[in-house]
Amino acid sequence: MALDLSTLYVVAGLGMLVAGLIHLIPVSTGRFGTWAALWGSGHLVVGCGAIIAVLNDRIGISWAPNIGNPIAVMGYALITAAVMRFDRAEIRLTPLLAITGLLAAPTLICSDAEHFHLRVAYLSVIRASFDIVVVTVAIRLARRESLQTAWIVATLFAITVPLFLGRGWLAYEDRIGVRLTGMHDDLGAWLAAGQIAFIIFRAFSLLILQAERGQNALVAQLERDPLTGALNRVGFNRIAVDLAGGTSRLTAMMLDIDRFKALNDTYGHAAGDAALRSLTNIIHVAIDKKGYLARWGGDEFVCLLPNVGIDSARATASVIERRFADAMIGYGLTKAGPSVSIGIVEGGATCAIADLVVLADQAMYAAKADRRRQPDAGIKVLGAVGAGW
Repeated sequence: MALDLSTLYVVAGLGMLVAGLIHLIPVSTGRFGTWAALWGSGHLVVGCGAIIAVLNDRIGISWAPNIGNPIAVMGYALITAAVMRFDRAEIRLTPLLAITGLLAAPTLICSDAEHFHLRVAYLSVIRASFDIVVVTVAIRLARRESLQTAWIVATLFAITVPLFLGRGWLAYEDRIGVRLTGMHDDLGAWLAAGQIAFIIFRAFSLLILQAERGQNALVAQLERDPLTGALNRVGFNRIAVDLAGGTSRLTAMMLDIDRFKALNDTYGHAAGDAALRSLTNIIHVAIDKKGYLARWGGDEFVCLLPNVGIDSARATASVIERRFADAMIGYGLTKAGPSVSIGIVEGGATCAIADLVVLADQAMYAAKADRRRQPDAGIKVLGAVGAGW
């Protein structure tokens, strides 16, 4: 069956022009950052390139190859730059744009009709290369920010890589004819149709990414303590619901800063805030991805450590206690400065998470009492309670 590539190119061109405008209009109102300006500009450029290709095949435009091909390279570079800027707002794009200029240079001087197939092969490889960069960045986004839609973006761009490379190979072998558009019924035409379809599908993919990122930011505001970045009670309750019944054992640690009021009264609340943030960072590093940290209130924190035993939890608590003491020394608070008391308890199938936190709280207060009698005794372990929940 023959494919009308002229119609497909026109549809793709118009679609990208619309996508470009939809991204650029919010930019003009300050709603989106430079990633949207790059994405919108890239799609406008690529859309214009597609329209120029159709017009050139229909009416013949002498300057089309010399202008249209560099435009196409620049358009794909802008789209790639948009994804890179979306990933990291501070990234420098100068190296990418410099490479793009070098890649576009050959297309400015090579316009002979007899080299048509080589130009198509060259541009196909460039497009595949840009798509590989986007796939890499999208996967990094998905892993770092837990953006599920980033996997969709990675998939949409990954699919076009073999399509571009396949068409590039056919072009290099001079098996695609001498026109981009018109009626075609060969493998190269089907590969081109596939490229066009997925290019249209992904034209609005960064808007979906932005929507998920915005939703995650709202959830973080709802579930995170603004001072320390630890979970608040709302976030803790969600984690507790997720963990209930889903793990064979769960260890809870309750942590409290000793002499915190004296720290605030003596050095001011800024010093107290710094101590809270310092303890939060130390705990996050110590528990890594093994557990969850929540600010329980004031200078109290609670950790939930699924599938972590008492011995491992005690070793982690010792690390936290030592590093916090070192951090306070770094602030110049050496004598009678703030320390941290920690209570630890492990629960099983008959112990609700709320009860486990209460027991950890009791253990923490016991650790405080022990510290008054013996300054080095800042950790209290109750052991295991119950057989599960």
